[in-house]
Amino acid sequence: MVRRGGEDGSSSNSIDALATSFKNQMDDLQAISPECCIYRVPPTDRVLKAEVYAPRAVSIGPFHHNKKELQGMEEHKLRYMKVFLIRANKDLDDLIFEMMKWENKARNSYFEKIDLSVEEFMKILIKDSFFILETMIGVQNIKPPDRVFYLPNHSTDFKTDLFLLENQIPFFFLKKLFELAPVGDPPMQFLKVCVDYIALSIIPIRESTQMLTKVQMYVDLHHHEIKHFVDLLRIFHLPSNLGRVPKNVNKLITIPNAVQLQEAGVQLLKVSSSNSLLDIEFTNGELKIPVLIVHKYFKLIMSNIFVLEKYHYPYESYIGHYASFMEMLVDTDKDADLLIQNGIIEDWVGQNSIVADLFSKVGDEVWNHIPSYYLYDISERLNEYCNVARHKWMASFKRDYCSSPWMIVSTIAAIMLLIFTFLSAIAAFLAL
Repeated sequence: MVRRGGEDGSSSNSIDALATSFKNQMDDLQAISPECCIYRVPPTDRVLKAEVYAPRAVSIGPFHHNKKELQGMEEHKLRYMKVFLIRANKDLDDLIFEMMKWENKARNSYFEKIDLSVEEFMKILIKDSFFILETMIGVQNIKPPDRVFYLPNHSTDFKTDLFLLENQIPFFFLKKLFELAPVGDPPMQFLKVCVDYIALSIIPIRESTQMLTKVQMYVDLHHHEIKHFVDLLRIFHLPSNLGRVPKNVNKLITIPNAVQLQEAGVQLLKVSSSNSLLDIEFTNGELKIPVLIVHKYFKLIMSNIFVLEKYHYPYESYIGHYASFMEMLVDTDKDADLLIQNGIIEDWVGQNSIVADLFSKVGDEVWNHIPSYYLYDISERLNEYCNVARHKWMASFKRDYCSSPWMIVSTIAAIMLLIFTFLSAIAAFLAL
């Protein structure tokens, strides 16, 4: 202790006590683990948009396990757990013994300090894991364990609750438990079970086998350990060619909206065969955009992926980049109408005005400073194309004079009439 001049004993003791308090708090701090991947949504976002971040039917993991309004599902979790154990024909004691080995890694997966004992923490994770596994298997193969699955709205709520960032269990934990109690003969592959469940429950994937191949290739190529279900949803949407993504472009380039692009001569074309919404291309005046199905879970999925990217992938925010691009493209109801007419957007929401508003709200989640903006090159070339007057003139000519077969015939007839009149005038002049 160093006593400063002019300090009395009481003041010095207060300083020492305060310093000791700070030191003790700092000594108790735990370093953020590299395994951390499950985050809390910022309070302002959670208050304003609770419907896309907060669970409504079931709590998964430690963040929401004490909420009174979610306690009704705890009994159903036990039913699902019982059914799973009977089918797997496994001893619960043995499974718990094996899963306890992963308690520390699971705890480190959460950004916040989990103030629960080992027993309390593992009770939550194991019970919730059985519930998730039985839900996925039941939806795909057999009748679910009880009628709660069929209750109006309740089924929808708990299906979407499994894909909220705050409502996650580490993917490795689910996989370990699944592999300890394999289901089927031959045993089901865990990743396939997850992809098939997502395709059946929350994302309209037309070909789940193709998507499974994409995820497996990404995991193998990038040595990526899937963090949780929200991370898996993100992988679904990643660009097919990550090698082309710029690494040092740190600004968002604005582009004209869809109507303005069309007026400038850009052709807006749909791509039906792409494996990713983000595989946008622009060549020879053609902006090719993969078909986007706007469904009732779209905003929920995108919003939770954005928060994950903000915290975990700040320099690989591909989904955020896409949302910003689409927000600029779909600026008004007319833009939404145009993209729907061109087959680029399939509107399952039912109102074009809602589609335009949806992109506006989704894009609001993304910050203006965007590291490694993967659509930078396309945006730059779009603007360059629109600034060429000849392209706009040609588009105007096609729209005004060549928009239909009859219009083309009329235009050709008018041109021929002009030529005939001109030639007649020359002939008359020469005859003088």
